[in-house]
Amino acid sequence: MSCAKNLRVAITGPPAAGKTTVLSIFAKKGVPVFSADEEVRKLSGPCKVGFHQVIKALGKEFLTKEGELNRRKLLCAMLTNLEIKKKLEEIFHPLVKNSLLLWFDKNRDKPLVVAEIPLLYQGGWERFFDRVIWVIAPEEVLLKRLSQRLKDEKLAKELLKCYKKDLPEKIFPDLVIESTDSLPKIEEKIKNDFF
Repeated sequence: MSCAKNLRVAITGPPAAGKTTVLSIFAKKGVPVFSADEEVRKLSGPCKVGFHQVIKALGKEFLTKEGELNRRKLLCAMLTNLEIKKKLEEIFHPLVKNSLLLWFDKNRDKPLVVAEIPLLYQGGWERFFDRVIWVIAPEEVLLKRLSQRLKDEKLAKELLKCYKKDLPEKIFPDLVIESTDSLPKIEEKIKNDFF
C-alpha cells in the first residue's frame, strides 16, 4: 500500500493476457498510465543506460547488425540461461522501478494512476500499489496470442512456462478481468470499479 493521496492501480497478468488493452481503457478516460514494457523499450534503445548495461554484462553478440539490442536473441537466451535472466532483471528492474517512482511523483496530484507491470508479483512490486487488476485468459488463448506475436509456438510455450514458474503460489488481486470477454463488458467492469 502506498501512502500517496491518489489511488495507485497495477495491471498485471501473463504474457498476451490483454493487459495493454485494459491499460488503454484507462488512458482513454484521461487517467495517467505507465507501461513497464514500454519503459524497458525506451531504456534499452541505442545510447540509453539499459542498452549500455546489457552490452557491458552480456557482450556485443546480443546486437543486431544495425547496432540495436537483438530482443529475440535476448528472449531466447533468458529462457534457456538463468544467469542471463538474472542479469537482465538486475539491469532493468531497478531502472524501471526508478522510472515508476518518478512517474508516481510527477502524477501525485492526480486522483487515479494506473501502471501495467507484467512482473508485479514476481518482483514484489505490489507494495507500491493500492489495488491490483489481474488480467487473464484461458491457456489456449494465451498460447495462440503469444504464438502469433512471437511467430513461434515453442518460444511462446517457454515464455508462458517461465512466467508461471516465477509467479508466487498465491496472489491476491482486487479485480480479475477475463480478456476474452467483450470490450464493452470489460469497460463496464472497469467503470463500475473505478469511475
